[in-house]
Amino acid sequence: MSHDARRMQSGSPLSLKLAGLCFVLFAIAVLLNNAMQSAAGWMVTRQIARSGVRVVGAGAVAWGLLRGARWAWVLGLALGSFWLVTGLLTVIVLERHDLEWLRPSGFQVFLFASLASLGLAVALLLSASARQALRRPRV
Repeated sequence: MSHDARRMQSGSPLSLKLAGLCFVLFAIAVLLNNAMQSAAGWMVTRQIARSGVRVVGAGAVAWGLLRGARWAWVLGLALGSFWLVTGLLTVIVLERHDLEWLRPSGFQVFLFASLASLGLAVALLLSASARQALRRPRV
């Protein structure tokens, strides 16, 4: 491990640590949402594979953010934004040219928890302290 990597790991700002925690919470919410959908009989094989990608991706991003890796910031911002937009599209309904939110139900608790954790993670990744910590040093 290089000197810069050690310095980054020990001195990671709180925003990166909290963003990593948000990705862990997102992965947990995805797993709980899958368990709830399986119990209701709504789960299909395609959803299991997609959820597996989300859990592995979120775990990799969280691990990288906690280590202060630049690639984790880029991947976290890209995946977090993508998952946030696609998740929001599942709860927004365009009906008769009116934009409506689906009413929350017990089956959507973990979906809303995952969206909240992703929104917070993306906001933390865009914070000035997170961006400053991951800037390349000028030579």
